[in-house]
Amino acid sequence: MTAEEAQNLYRSFVDHDPASAIQVVERVRASGVTQDALFDTLYVPAMAFLGGAWAAGEIDEMAFTQAAVVAEQVGSFVMPSAARRDTGVTLVAGTMHRDHHAIGRTIVVATLKEAGYRVNDLGDDVRPSDFLERIEQTGARIVLVFAEMMATARAVVRVREMLLANGRDDVVVLVGGGPFVADAALARDVGANGVIGGAESALKLVARAARDLAASAEDGS
Repeated sequence: MTAEEAQNLYRSFVDHDPASAIQVVERVRASGVTQDALFDTLYVPAMAFLGGAWAAGEIDEMAFTQAAVVAEQVGSFVMPSAARRDTGVTLVAGTMHRDHHAIGRTIVVATLKEAGYRVNDLGDDVRPSDFLERIEQTGARIVLVFAEMMATARAVVRVREMLLANGRDDVVVLVGGGPFVADAALARDVGANGVIGGAESALKLVARAARDLAASAEDGS
């Protein structure tokens, strides 16, 4: 039932119908799904449907942007209890320099923000030095770099090189975008620690990276 309702929630996003979206949330809650489970079981799959529809050309960028507004409005209805809303984990995200593809990043950033992560979204066409600057400003140790063109995907290595040159080998670099999803070796070549395949995988990878960083801090490494 929840999978079907996730499709219904996605449809409400695309139809720009927040009232219908909230009705979907209420139905799922009434079926016995707890508030703490709503985000993972309903909202994340709906966002994955949205990203998939855009990637398949089923909706254009304008339709996606309008759908994302509705999704953001509904986000507060599916969030876990207030005590879990702020993870305390700061992230930096952006699309690589000379790349203006924003949809994939927008979906991931919205999902991470709803999950309680403090995301500094630098937008698109971001230079490696801009990533480094925001990392230094915020103390973030996880950076998400997106690229949808092969040339810009290969250029992500410059982000890792800049981090290393400035003594920031402690920063986890996660990459997203079609070239990395299609070729896992490319991610290794540019020095990435993991590949984001969508909103759900972003949640898992960021949570794991945050746990690993916390464990390293406790060990004093």
